[in-house]
Amino acid sequence: MSSSEISSWSRHGFEINTDKSRLDKESILKMLGATYWARDVSPENLWTSILNSRAYGLYSPDGEQAGFGRMVTDMTRFAWMSDVYILPVHRGDGRGKWIVETMLNDPALAAVHRIMLSTNDAHSLYERFGFSIIGDDGAEGRQLMQLKR
Repeated sequence: MSSSEISSWSRHGFEINTDKSRLDKESILKMLGATYWARDVSPENLWTSILNSRAYGLYSPDGEQAGFGRMVTDMTRFAWMSDVYILPVHRGDGRGKWIVETMLNDPALAAVHRIMLSTNDAHSLYERFGFSIIGDDGAEGRQLMQLKR
C-alpha cells in the first residue's frame, strides 16, 4: 500500500478520508495558522508539507472539513504524527480520539514500528494510545512522545 492509496473510514455520519483532493485548503490553513505549533510557518510551506504527507481529512455529514491530521512517514519504519485538530464545533464527541485511532490503525502504516510526535498540551490523549514521553526540547516546552510497536 502506498502513501497515495486512498482509504476511508465512517462513523456516525462522519468520514475520515486520505484523499488529498478533498481537503479544504483554506479551512485547514486557517485552523493550523492559529495553532502554537504552525503559526510561524508560511501557508505555502504548510500546504507543501501536507501534500508530502499521508493526510487524514475528517468530514462532517454535510461534507465540511471538521478536522485533520497527517503522518510524515517512510511507510515502513518511521512516522511523525502532526497537525491533528478538530474544529471546536465538532469537539466533545470523541472525534479527536477517533482520528488518532484511525491514523494509528491505518493499514497503509501497519509496518511502521516507531511513531513520534510533539505536544504542549495533549499528553493524556496520546498516552491512552500507548505513547510515552521521551524528552523535552526545552525551547517551547513541547515534549516529545513516541509509540513503539
